[in-house]
Amino acid sequence: MKVKRSFFEDCPVPKCQEDEFKKTVLAENFYRGKILATAIMVLESLYIIIDKVSYYLKVSSSFWFNGYLLMYAVMILMNGLFLACIYKYKDTRELAAHKRKQLEHVEIIYATMMMTWGSVISLMDQKLYGELIAFMVNMITCSVLFYLSNKQILIPYFCSVLVLAIGLPFFQTSENILIGHYFNLFIFVLISWIASRLIYIEYCKTFRGQVLLRQANVLLEKEAQENKDINLKLSLANFHLNKLTLLDELTNIPNRRCFRHYIDMAFSRFSESAFALSIMMIDIDYFKQYNDQYGHEAGDRALYLVANQINSIVKGPLEFVGRWGGEEFIYAAVNQDKETVAKKADEIQQKVRNLDIPHGFSRNGGSVSVSIGTSTVFIERKEDIRRAIALADKAMYQAKNSGRNCIRNIEKDAPEL
Repeated sequence: MKVKRSFFEDCPVPKCQEDEFKKTVLAENFYRGKILATAIMVLESLYIIIDKVSYYLKVSSSFWFNGYLLMYAVMILMNGLFLACIYKYKDTRELAAHKRKQLEHVEIIYATMMMTWGSVISLMDQKLYGELIAFMVNMITCSVLFYLSNKQILIPYFCSVLVLAIGLPFFQTSENILIGHYFNLFIFVLISWIASRLIYIEYCKTFRGQVLLRQANVLLEKEAQENKDINLKLSLANFHLNKLTLLDELTNIPNRRCFRHYIDMAFSRFSESAFALSIMMIDIDYFKQYNDQYGHEAGDRALYLVANQINSIVKGPLEFVGRWGGEEFIYAAVNQDKETVAKKADEIQQKVRNLDIPHGFSRNGGSVSVSIGTSTVFIERKEDIRRAIALADKAMYQAKNSGRNCIRNIEKDAPEL
């Protein structure tokens, strides 16, 4: 049942694809028709030359030179008009539906005239050769070269066969040859029609396959774009997540995990030689008393303000400020001279004082202050980092034991007192 429907349907493609199918078929038929018309015009021109030369040389007294000359001229004119139409409407896919319908009629008329021309030539050939070659060549050429639906192809078939079938008795006097012609005509027309249907159906299948392929490609591209967008969103989410894991949630400055990244960067950058690492340990004075007096919300606010004042002194990638824990912060700098480190420590103390956060339980002027311990160590291996931090931490406790709100420095280990 499926094969029968494919053979007899005018457009065996889904309804949603019919318009695109007709555009494609028309464009393909015009492309093939242009090649055919050009070749025929060249061939018929050669026939005209041969006809004229044979006429003047009087090659045959029975050959109808003028009649054939007229038919050659008609063929050239017919193909010339078809070519002119093709060149006038080069891009048939961009034409309006009614204009494409007109061009479909043009190609049917062309195929009809081609086959009918073959019928007339075959009738003229009866007196000389008694053959139907011209009709057969034109019919099979149009059948396999043009993609035409059943309704479309039946018009040239009907016209050309009708002319030949009616005209044969008038041009062929042999009854035996006439019977043979009719039998051969029936067989040849049937075979030509089957061939045209097979080619047409195969083209429809190819078209459907191309449509499905294009749709699949569109879906794949869409899916690829969606995957790309998802990957981008995941990358951004991972970036923000990594950023969050490296930042202290309360103060929004780097945390201890981020300090490890900073140290890894320093070792990567100065892998071929030792480098000087300056460390400051910074502690807010009397912070427990501040929390107890003003509450944890005020304490968190004070931590945030102090942290961002300390963080503001960072000027480049070789410097680092982070929250070390509780009310304690760390400052680190690579290959920075001692004078600059001392100035940075003074700057931190001054910036914290400038905040002027009231602290009634502080013994240092009634506002929040910090104690700072500094140390500079030459780093050759990662174990030296702990020593630098330990020295700075020891210096900070010296500052706290010295009355707080001051800076102390230790450059090397000192014996415990």
